[in-house]
Amino acid sequence: MARVIESINLIWRRPGCRRGRPTIIGRGLKVKRIVFDYQYSEKSASPEEIAERYKATPAQVYAAIAYYHQHKSEIDADIAEDLRFDERLKSEGPEAAVASRVRIDEPEEASIESLTLISRNTDQHHGSPCIDGTRLRVADIVVEWRYGVNEPELIAEKYDLSLDQVFGALAYYHERSTEIDSEIEYVSRFDERWKAERLVPEQITLLPG
Repeated sequence: MARVIESINLIWRRPGCRRGRPTIIGRGLKVKRIVFDYQYSEKSASPEEIAERYKATPAQVYAAIAYYHQHKSEIDADIAEDLRFDERLKSEGPEAAVASRVRIDEPEEASIESLTLISRNTDQHHGSPCIDGTRLRVADIVVEWRYGVNEPELIAEKYDLSLDQVFGALAYYHERSTEIDSEIEYVSRFDERWKAERLVPEQITLLPG
């Protein structure tokens, strides 16, 4: 089996919606709003708290942050423009603020902003979804996030990954949690059996990874 990309399709741009800025599909919730709440706000929130605040799913929020790390300069510039707009609104009033607004070209058609960060290959970990270009499984990232260093930024540092890869893996997990949780449970039971029975490699019919 050749490498198969598992696209994460939760972000799009479309004309007439938020000035053509990237938003959560079907919600109109801007990626930059999520990013601002996650790392720029004085009261920064976790992805789960942001999801609850905006009635979004954790998958959508993690995908938005992954998308941000792939388009950092654009979204940082957009956030900076919003902050300047707010300052002019306070100091000079609405007309001056609106007049200073940077004009942008909106897309002519709606377009899905796919995140292509996860892939499968039957020659690697029995086809388990992995971070593309590595041998790290999505399940490995989830276990680390759940029981290990648990902050995405620290996971990225520990495994020499980019932040979009880690947030993308967590977005993928939240979209397919039943499958990934089953894989984690299987590996855990496998490890327990290995320790209990002190099995030797010849006795194992299927390795977990």
